[in-house]
Amino acid sequence: MHIQIIKTPIRMYLKRAVIILTFTCPIFLSIGCNSSEKQNIVTSETKPETSTQTAASNFTLANKLYLLGPEYNSTECEAYGECDCCSSNYLFLDNEYFVCVDYCLEGDTFLSGKYVINGDNVELKYNSTIVHKEYNWDKETDTLSTLPEFFFKTEEDKTFQRVWTKFNCAENINFKTTNAVVEYASMDKTQTAENFLATIKKEGILEKLNIQ
Repeated sequence: MHIQIIKTPIRMYLKRAVIILTFTCPIFLSIGCNSSEKQNIVTSETKPETSTQTAASNFTLANKLYLLGPEYNSTECEAYGECDCCSSNYLFLDNEYFVCVDYCLEGDTFLSGKYVINGDNVELKYNSTIVHKEYNWDKETDTLSTLPEFFFKTEEDKTFQRVWTKFNCAENINFKTTNAVVEYASMDKTQTAENFLATIKKEGILEKLNIQ
């Protein structure tokens, strides 16, 4: 009798343990699957954010001509400069090199360099070679028309850097400088990049700037 009394409770405990394990195992497995699914959902949701940030800086400047000036017309999305020596043209020759010209009444100044697009910024590194195109005032009294209208001078100066920051105006990609003097850049609508390049090639500007 004593032996049966001891065995009966043991069997009852074993049965209860089996029943508990039978019901709790699927619950733990379900929790584990749900946790894994949630982790996959979070991972899949965060991936598009990375691609969106990359796409935001996906623009090119190759073969484009920009006008740089201190004034900006937000209605027309255009930069401009109405004073002397305050407007420039920037031609991006390819995905690496650029050439620019600063316009003045007495003459123009040409520079060149390399540029890198870094996010929404365009980092421009100017070379040391500078070409000055100056008006030949002796041409005013040249009755025989033997003197050239312009003459060119080349000099070396210190290299420097500038940064343009992109902003959108309507469907246009424009830029704002982060220098001490604020300037704006927009696509030049008065001339094409092809015509500008043909003009400076004819004047020998690229060779004088050591651009092949």
